[in-house]
Amino acid sequence: MDITHYQIHPALKGCVASIFTMSRNADENGELVQTAIPSHECYLSFEFDTDFSVKNSITGVLSPTHQTTIIPPQLINTEISGKTIKAIMLKFKHAGFYRMFKVPIKQFNNECHNARDVFHREFVDLYDRMMGTAGLAAKVKVLESYLLKKVPTAEPYMPIDYAVERLLFNHGNIPIAGLASSACMSVRQLQRKFMERFGLSPKHFSKFIRFGNAYHMRNLFPELTWGQISTQCGYFDQMHLIHDFKSIAALNPCELDDKMSASAILLIPSTELLI
Repeated sequence: MDITHYQIHPALKGCVASIFTMSRNADENGELVQTAIPSHECYLSFEFDTDFSVKNSITGVLSPTHQTTIIPPQLINTEISGKTIKAIMLKFKHAGFYRMFKVPIKQFNNECHNARDVFHREFVDLYDRMMGTAGLAAKVKVLESYLLKKVPTAEPYMPIDYAVERLLFNHGNIPIAGLASSACMSVRQLQRKFMERFGLSPKHFSKFIRFGNAYHMRNLFPELTWGQISTQCGYFDQMHLIHDFKSIAALNPCELDDKMSASAILLIPSTELLI
C-alpha cells in the first residue's frame, strides 16, 4: 500500500491535520488483508477504482462501500481486505469536522456513513468533479478548492479547542475538572460538548490519545521497550499501557508487535505524534 502525503494549504490548517492518498494495484501480491485498530480521529474518504471491503471484527458484518465516506472515531477493530484501492483521505484536526461542517460527530454513533446521505447534492457534485480529473494529485486539488470555500464559514476556535490542544500536549493526562476549567465550562457542559465535537467522552478521548501515541511511537522507534514507551506516553506504568491496549484494541503489546511485523496492521504515518 502506497501512502502519499500532500502539503496542506495554510488556510486549512485550523481544521485539517493531513491529506493523503492510498494506492494499491491488483498485481501487488494478491489480496491485502489488514486490521484497522480503533482511533479517536475523524476522516473523510473518497474512493476510486477500489474493491476493498470493511468487516466488523466482532459481528463479521461487511460494511458497504460508499465512494464518499465519513469515518468518525472507531471503537472496535475492523478488517480491511481487497486487491485494488485508490483513495484520498482527509484527516481532520480535533473538532475540525464539526467546525467546518457543523454536524455533531455523535450523530454518527461511531459508524461510517455515506457522506452523500449527509450532505446530499453538495458531495455528489464534489465527487463528480473529482472523477472528472486524471490522477490522484489533480483530485486532491479539487478537494482542496472545495474545502477552502468552507473556511470563511467555519466555526472559530473556542476555549474548548485550546483546552484540547493542552490535553494533546500532555498526552491525555489532565484531570477532567482541570480540562473543564481550561475550556471555561462546567464538567457537565464539557461532557456534552466533547460528544458533540468528538463523538467521545473526555475520559475516553484522553485514553485514545495515549493509546494512539504509544502504538505510533512503537512503529517509529521499534528499539524502544514497551516500558519506555509507557513512560513517554504518560501511562502510570507498563501494566496501565497493557490494560488500555486490551480494552481498546483487544490486543496486548506483544500481539500488536506480531501483527506489525507481519504488516497485518493498517498504520497511517502520524504527523502529530508528541514525544
